[in-house]
Parts: sequence; C-alpha cells; structure tokens
Amino acid sequence: MRWFKVAAIAVGVMIAFLVVSSVIGFLIEAVIAVLAVAVIVLAIKVAFNRRRAVGRRYNAEVRRPRDGRSLRRPKAPDVDDDLARLKRETGG
Repeated sequence: MRWFKVAAIAVGVMIAFLVVSSVIGFLIEAVIAVLAVAVIVLAIKVAFNRRRAVGRRYNAEVRRPRDGRSLRRPKAPDVDDDLARLKRETGG
C-alpha cells in the first residue's frame, strides 16, 4: 500500500506539472499573439497617418495661398538702371 501511495503522488505531481506548464505555455502564446496584433494595428495606423500627412503637404503646395497673394516673386530691381543712376549721381 505504501508504494501505491508514492506512485499516486508521483503521478499526481506529473499531471499537475503538465497542466501548469500547458496553461503557462498557452498564456505565453496568447501574449505573443496579442503583441503581434498590436504591432500590426500600430503599423497600419502609422501608415495611414503618414499617407494623410503627405496628402495634406502635397495639397498645401499645390493650392494657392489663402490670403490672396500671388505666387509670383516680386520684381527684382534692374541692376543696369541702378548702375546708370549711380554714374549720373557721382558724375562718372
């Protein structure tokens, strides 16, 4: 009877070990799966936000300014006219 009790305890310990290890393994796999899904969702969000930001930047470059100013640069002063004026003023 004594050996039967020892064998029953050993079998019970083995079954408990298998159950606990399988539960822990399942929990670890579940955590890995949740992390993988979170990374995929985050990557999709970042991709959509970047595409939206690029679209906004592109539209801002293409559209005219809202304050009504033209896109042309102001006319640069004519260098030849300035040189002629200086020559007249200095008497040269």
